[in-house]
Amino acid sequence: MHPILFRLSGGVVATYSVLVALGYVVGVAWLRRRLEAHHAKPEEIWGLFAAVIAGALLGGKLGFFIVEREQFLRDPLAMIRMWNTGWVFWSGLLLALLAGLAYQWWHNRHYRARAYLPVADECVAALAIGHVIGRLGCFMEGCCYGRPTLLPWGVSFTSPACSVAPELRGVPLHPTQLYEAAGEALAAWLLIGWLLPRIRAGKFRYGTAFFGYLLYYSVMRFLIEFLRGDDRGAFLWPILSPSQWTSLFAVLVVGVVLWKRGVRERDLAHRSLFTDGRP
Repeated sequence: MHPILFRLSGGVVATYSVLVALGYVVGVAWLRRRLEAHHAKPEEIWGLFAAVIAGALLGGKLGFFIVEREQFLRDPLAMIRMWNTGWVFWSGLLLALLAGLAYQWWHNRHYRARAYLPVADECVAALAIGHVIGRLGCFMEGCCYGRPTLLPWGVSFTSPACSVAPELRGVPLHPTQLYEAAGEALAAWLLIGWLLPRIRAGKFRYGTAFFGYLLYYSVMRFLIEFLRGDDRGAFLWPILSPSQWTSLFAVLVVGVVLWKRGVRERDLAHRSLFTDGRP
């Protein structure tokens, strides 16, 4: 589509980079308002943001290096410098979750201990919001593109600066970036407009939005991956992509968690944003 937003001082500003950054900004802005409602202090909010964003960025790159390990071993510096593309969502999400847990462990040792799942519920809504904008960046860059299709909404990428393989430029492809953006927009709408208000009202347990989003995204990603046409590396069994194996594992784990813990709130008396039970 339009991989280059504009040129500046002999260099270029990539549309992908701008939209991904905008996704972070919009998601963080929404989440900041919600964390204030959780009685979080500014230093706690910004500390959490720094930890989670750093984890997401580092994890996304590390995942890319792993699935494209042959290319990475040939020229690691070139891949490290590649910032317009080359991010793996699942590894970024995993490291962001671990960074959030690490930050909570540190925070809870020095300040009042906060429960993890109430914040995680709000975080996945912010993630869905930001991911919508980020996938629009993928569409503009031409990365994460789909397989050839004869459907009327197939999209042809023709720019020599896009990430679509040369042999597929000009060929109508599944707009898998837009499929995922639409799926994330639906997730954000369901979370913000339906599920989160019911969690706050005590109808559902804390953590239901967090685990529910992981289950929803895993199923959506598994299905969309069948329509992807870009190289995502091979892992264990070439018929499925690394993201599909990860999605299957996530469905299994999250499904068991939801089945064991349930989703309905049954103990309002001990429900709290803090681990000591006090409001």
